[in-house]
Amino acid sequence: MPSLDLYRKVGIYGGGLFFAITGMAQPFFTLYAQEVGASTSAIGFMVTLRSLLPIFIAMPVGQLIDSIGSMKMLKWGSILLILSLFTTYYGNGLWMLSISQFFMGACIVIMASALQVLVSDGDKNQRNENINKYSMWMSGGGMLGPLIGGGIVSLFATELIGYKISFLIAGFASILFLAFILIISRGYPHPDPNLAEIKPRDIIRVQGIVDSYTSGWHLTKIRAVQFGLIGTFLIMYIQALYMSFMPLYLKELGYSTFLISIVLAIRGLAGMLSRYALNWIMKRTHLERILLIAGMIASVCVLLTPLAGLHIAGIVALMLIMGAAVGINLPVSIMIVVNDTRDADRGKLMGLRLLTNRFSQIISPAMFGILGQTLGLSFAFLTGGIFLVAMMFGFSVYTSAKWNLKTTGREAGGSKPEAAPGNQAS
Repeated sequence: MPSLDLYRKVGIYGGGLFFAITGMAQPFFTLYAQEVGASTSAIGFMVTLRSLLPIFIAMPVGQLIDSIGSMKMLKWGSILLILSLFTTYYGNGLWMLSISQFFMGACIVIMASALQVLVSDGDKNQRNENINKYSMWMSGGGMLGPLIGGGIVSLFATELIGYKISFLIAGFASILFLAFILIISRGYPHPDPNLAEIKPRDIIRVQGIVDSYTSGWHLTKIRAVQFGLIGTFLIMYIQALYMSFMPLYLKELGYSTFLISIVLAIRGLAGMLSRYALNWIMKRTHLERILLIAGMIASVCVLLTPLAGLHIAGIVALMLIMGAAVGINLPVSIMIVVNDTRDADRGKLMGLRLLTNRFSQIISPAMFGILGQTLGLSFAFLTGGIFLVAMMFGFSVYTSAKWNLKTTGREAGGSKPEAAPGNQAS
């Protein structure tokens, strides 16, 4: 039987591959939708649909991961990824594109939760190191995906055809990814569903879905979880805003699709490189301070976007800073929320974290799309930046005064022995 360390590596490198595939499609979805006639506000609401279904399935997904294991859930997530990409490829109208975003939203909440549970196993030092590696490879995928997609689009005289071919190739790559998951999962020690606290068939019923939310809600009483979830909400608000509307804004400024893909790849590269500095930073201050400072930097970047847009050098500098800030925040927020929780609650916790992400990704595109449609994207970035800076400042002042949390990122004394396989189900 393969070692559990192999499956942690599957979570780390599989995360990079998954985000490379989605990176070939998601950044260009808004540009494609615009090409087929969607308005800025319609695009905002379509992107919002990506986060609507996950609100209803995030916690049941977490419980299913705890009950049947991460690898089985990765199979279902891969199937939804295939459906999303091929629906986008065949979709020429707003209805088909909207349906593709429903599939994509469900896919992301399943895949991201399962991958994060795989890598958040082990003692504190090992867990945080794996989370850091996972986030680094996630950024690496976020760097390569847009580059590959942009390169494909640039090969065609008509951008509309280029976008469709990029979606098609991403769809075939997702089929290969599913095949890899099917092969590698054969040796995984899947938990016995009959021994689960809640049976899988009970989770997917209406009452089971309701119970999954009430059973996981007790985790929000933990201060560190509260801090991590609020921080995650603000980070993903910024992430959703940039992923959805930065390509449109750069297109509005006259940049080519390939240049846009390079700019997005620079952001992913900065996020990947920032992880090399994270261990050094964690040795010198606590995780809450890291999240607050990096969150404030990312918020200021949103505010300065219209100014940076005056020259390509300003856009590149902004992407480097933004990518590094968000790149540090993502693993740190995971480390904070898992620090004071049991292994048995890990699936529910990741579901709760993904639920928070989806709320932010519903609010952000919808609000930003309306602002962009009525007042222009430059003004939308300006007002959005002011809102985020104010929120981060208020959050920092309140938590520093009232909570005074100081979670350490590294634990002295090295690693503990690896837990027995029976304790690794989540």
